[in-house]
Amino acid sequence: MDTLRYDVAVLGGGPAGAALALALCRHSGLRVVLFERSTYAHSHLGETLPPDSRRLLARLGVWEAFARQGHLRSMGSCSRWGDSALGDNDHLRSPWGTGWHLDRSRFDRMLADEALRFGVDVRIGSAVTDWTPLETGGHRLFVPTEGDAPRDFVDARFVVDATGRSAVFATSQGARRHTVDRTSGLCGTFALQPGRAVDALTLVESCEDGWWYSARMPGDQVVFGLMGDKDSLQGLMPEDAEAWRARMERAPETRRRLEACVFTGEPLRAVSANVACLDRLHGEDWLAVGDAACMLDPLSSQGTSHALRTANQAADVVSRYLRGDSAALRLHEVRTRHEFQEHLRIREGYYRLERRWPGAPYWRNRQQSCAPVLSSPP
Repeated sequence: MDTLRYDVAVLGGGPAGAALALALCRHSGLRVVLFERSTYAHSHLGETLPPDSRRLLARLGVWEAFARQGHLRSMGSCSRWGDSALGDNDHLRSPWGTGWHLDRSRFDRMLADEALRFGVDVRIGSAVTDWTPLETGGHRLFVPTEGDAPRDFVDARFVVDATGRSAVFATSQGARRHTVDRTSGLCGTFALQPGRAVDALTLVESCEDGWWYSARMPGDQVVFGLMGDKDSLQGLMPEDAEAWRARMERAPETRRRLEACVFTGEPLRAVSANVACLDRLHGEDWLAVGDAACMLDPLSSQGTSHALRTANQAADVVSRYLRGDSAALRLHEVRTRHEFQEHLRIREGYYRLERRWPGAPYWRNRQQSCAPVLSSPP
């Protein structure tokens, strides 16, 4: 069997991985392979892109493809946070226009298709399950095959871990996840009742248990989520949607939105939303990006836009490193940690604004000082 050799292998075809692979192939001319274990058929709970993401998509060369998908426009957000008043943060003054409520499966598949169009070897439904270092540098990556056929493999000079919260490659190289805050949520998606409407503003509403998120999604559906921690959500189970809805009585704006939907009472989806960062973001021939590197607080609504922005940055870093800039990875790690620390600083300020339930477990936990983020090894 002839060995397939690549400059870069990207593990994970979500926004961070697909965008990075696309940017590498488009701007650097490197030979890139992208592995994605899914077929992009799984559902997501809802993602929003802010207006200025347009320039990120344009830099990737996918703005036209994105615009053709017709994602639902987002007019901004509103919140009840810190007091009972409802405040708006609309996009009317944005020079980039509106944002978008994404159909994430279609969006991710679009990025992978565009990566393929620009020359990336895209392998959908294919997961790398094992790897071994090469004497000349880089790694040999093994891919399962059906039946008794020998394992398929490729060689890559450099590996990008974009496997999300699992960070499977980075942790195999000795990196460890440092968790700043352990948060979780229970979420559900419901169809609008005939003749009913919900505005296109994302709603965030704090309550004693934590905070509620709701947003209109493509296909006349609305996603709802209660974000808390093990103390505030104790006893609340995904299969008990009625108990979840009862908690919504403490969030009247969110409850009004649910009243416009068909509440089925079906089991909810439990999600992990830890705020965390790896203690080591790179090695000599690998780099972690996106959620594999740092996981932001969902309150910031920056998940997908952060993935696109950091993918563009990381693509330039990997290209420079492979051209001989030995300091590129280290400097990128310094910048990434600085950005994460700034995220924590802003986040802490937002949580300190809410002082209506000082004795409630969730708010007492949040208003304690954030744990320091571990520095990278020298």
